[in-house]
Amino acid sequence: MRKGSGPLPLSEHGAILHALEAGSAPMGLADILHALGLPLSLKARLRTVLHEMALAGELATLPPCRLKAITGLPDIVRVTLAHLRSDGCAYAYQSHTPDTSILLVSGLSDGTFLLPGDEVLVRLRPSTGRNRLREGRPIRLLSRQISSFPAHLTAYCLQADTTYLATFEPCDGRIDLTVTVSVTQDNAFFTALKPGVIALLDAALPQTSKNAPFVITRLLGDCDAPGMAATLSILTHALPENFTPECEAQAHLASQSPATLAKADRRDLRDLPLVTIDDDTAQDFDDAIWAEETVEGFHLVIAIADVSHYVPEGSILDQEALIRGNSVYLPGHVLPMLPESLSAGACSLKPHEDRLCVYVDLTLSAEGHCVSGHLGRGLMRSAARLTYQQVQSALDGCESQSPPPNTLPHTLLRTLAKAAAALREEALSRGEKSENTHASDAYSIAFDQMGYPVAFTPRPQGLAQDIVARFMIAANRFVADFMQQKSVQGMFRTHAAPKAGQQVRRVPAHYSPVASRHHGLALPAYAHFTSPIRRYADLVTHRAVIATLESRSRPDRSEGETAAESGLQKMQILHALAGHLHFTERRAASATLACQNRLAALFLRPLCGHAMTAYVTGTTRSAVTLTLTKTGTPSLLFRSALPDDSGLYDDSHTTHAPWRSEATLQPGCLLSVVLRATNPARGTLTLAADSDAH
Repeated sequence: MRKGSGPLPLSEHGAILHALEAGSAPMGLADILHALGLPLSLKARLRTVLHEMALAGELATLPPCRLKAITGLPDIVRVTLAHLRSDGCAYAYQSHTPDTSILLVSGLSDGTFLLPGDEVLVRLRPSTGRNRLREGRPIRLLSRQISSFPAHLTAYCLQADTTYLATFEPCDGRIDLTVTVSVTQDNAFFTALKPGVIALLDAALPQTSKNAPFVITRLLGDCDAPGMAATLSILTHALPENFTPECEAQAHLASQSPATLAKADRRDLRDLPLVTIDDDTAQDFDDAIWAEETVEGFHLVIAIADVSHYVPEGSILDQEALIRGNSVYLPGHVLPMLPESLSAGACSLKPHEDRLCVYVDLTLSAEGHCVSGHLGRGLMRSAARLTYQQVQSALDGCESQSPPPNTLPHTLLRTLAKAAAALREEALSRGEKSENTHASDAYSIAFDQMGYPVAFTPRPQGLAQDIVARFMIAANRFVADFMQQKSVQGMFRTHAAPKAGQQVRRVPAHYSPVASRHHGLALPAYAHFTSPIRRYADLVTHRAVIATLESRSRPDRSEGETAAESGLQKMQILHALAGHLHFTERRAASATLACQNRLAALFLRPLCGHAMTAYVTGTTRSAVTLTLTKTGTPSLLFRSALPDDSGLYDDSHTTHAPWRSEATLQPGCLLSVVLRATNPARGTLTLAADSDAH
């Protein structure tokens, strides 16, 4: 490690932090002083300074174990608040370990009300056991994701004077507290308050409103109003909704450039009958596919929208896309990663329009193995925009459904199906894991003209969907192999093997700049490449691959900077990006599920008191986790709600009971339950055991 040009005072915390961030190996007191060019006699002073820096949170961003053998330093970490319990305590997690919890045993000393998404500096208590939950005390609020939260009014009553005490339940499922607000009759919102109304609450400053920490800033409407489910999901997850005028203007300008102007050095694919296959409501067409049979097997071309041409790295467009991380598809409402002029316009592979693309050209054996392939930039023209229903009907020979256009080669869809079958067989032979996941997004929701949900229909997972999935996996796999072979620094998709007794689908996949095995697909390396309109990770992959294809030189380095240092800096940036994209992916999935659950609660409300079928997804100490087959909605059946003669509590019980024993409550088994109540504001259901079921 380089020494400084001369001794630096230890009061300059920035110099110490720079020395700690410059490498990756653990550093002790002597190592830090050596890096700063200071004598070892300053060890005691350095220890004091590090203690001050730790309390200020300046060391909390360092990787774990970066500091070694320095006793006495407080264990200070940056955490993100995940859940507020009814007792006021909160669960939080560190950004580099999002799947582990830290229990915050108190609030902030100044009385500031903490909300999910807040980044907080926490002093951890000493660990008391290897598998025990770590506890900590909040020191300071670092950043706030949301300053207010929606809640629905459950009751209000008159106090001694003209003041009413309104009781609210937060709509955010991560907040289990009941909130009270004092409202006077001269308040602008007083006359509109009624049970079920949704209000936006703000945590008032403790020093100015000690007796009433919450104030109403806006009324949003009734909890069952059309569009409220999406609105609440956007607010509770702080989803970016609107683009800045500068971003919209840049996107509009980029979309006006004809695709044919960028034809130079691109392969012309416009004579190839590439087709897009998507849901009938889709507007952003990322990918188009084509295949033909050969003597040895199959010839495939997968064309992907060349988003990187329209979104320069570091531009306003790029910054907005990075903040979002991905498009969010709420039922009946879409929050695109890019402005509509690009996402549904210039970038979308619309039929019969010239579009820029990046393509993967593959030659497969009859058994689905990749014999050869190459990547390139191209110019294409989609021959048809097909829906899954059209393709499935054509493959099934159903004449009553809308057939594909006659302009397509009559053998194309059959050839696509054959190629997908070969890829599927190859995947099974290498050990790909496939499970019946009962995913919540496996249901499509239909709305009436007013915007109310009127039907939950299971999404078909037939051959048409499998064709697209197999072609996309083949393209992503080839790109990941290309990145490894060319030592391309980019973003990979990793998936760890499940632990003993854990289901494969319960193990989340992650983004990483380091290639690692994808257990679910049984592949040594995998990357996301085929959806750059809606996923920022794919856009990162496109840029890395295109730069390699075009043999672009590295950016100019500052004087004295080595290639190794440049590569290390790039890797650090990618590591931070991977963490951010993991967060935005989880946020989008959580928001979508919350919206679906709210719509399901609204849809099921007229059916309260009726028996329904649910399948078991798991068990906990206090409840059985279920999913309704009617809507795909997850819920809990608390053990206290089970009938006394169920045999779950009494080992001596031998008489016949209509409910299964605890030993038979395995994931996947069907149960009959009674819907007692629904809560559209939070998207929750109250279930009871069906005593009449046998």
